[in-house]
Amino acid sequence: MKRDRLGKSKVAAVMAAAVASAALLSAGVAYAAADDVAGLYGPQPPANASYLRVLNASSQAVRVALAGSEAPQTLAPGAVTRFSVLTEGTPPRVTVDGKALADAAGSANATANAATRAGDAVTVALRHDAKGWHATRIVGRYERVDGLKATLRAFNFAPGCSAKIGVDGNGPTVFAQVAAGAQDTRAINPVSAKLVGQCGAVASAVLPLPALAAGDSYSLFVTGDAAKPVLSGARDALAWPPAAN
Repeated sequence: MKRDRLGKSKVAAVMAAAVASAALLSAGVAYAAADDVAGLYGPQPPANASYLRVLNASSQAVRVALAGSEAPQTLAPGAVTRFSVLTEGTPPRVTVDGKALADAAGSANATANAATRAGDAVTVALRHDAKGWHATRIVGRYERVDGLKATLRAFNFAPGCSAKIGVDGNGPTVFAQVAAGAQDTRAINPVSAKLVGQCGAVASAVLPLPALAAGDSYSLFVTGDAAKPVLSGARDALAWPPAAN
């Protein structure tokens, strides 16, 4: 009887050790999986964040500073910042060459500082003339259309133009109609192509679309005007996590 009790005790001890080992192994696998996810997606912004970026649609360089996570920088003509991440309650302020941004009507900060909702993505296009800098903003949502495809976004900043974007050489239409001041979004299979933007019968110069992989996001910008549209583009990127001071 004593041997039986000792045998049962040994069996129980072995089983307890096995369970503990399995628990440690399971925890290790879970941590490894979490590390894999973090490595794949990187640090993520707060769920209630909104987003702000600036496109230089002028013919001269400009110094811009955005509220949020993106550092001040000089933008060359046609260049666009990354999306600055705005935490809840942060107004989407933009300064241009050290001055608060004014919209085309001359109302200080009206274009840049309108309220945003969580998940809003604001793209502000800058133009310059004899009266100084002017801005137009388009607000969309920062979200992926289809994780198995690439996301393509089109923004029309060309006044008086209902823009069409398609593959060069009478190829397929990618965006049939994007009204001035509006945006459109669609998922595409990852391909390389040469695109043109059109305002009526007037076409822009050709823009080579970079090779996009599933999950990538890319923005197309129609600027200029109906008489001379310009098509440019940039990969969508977040300025996150913020750079250390």
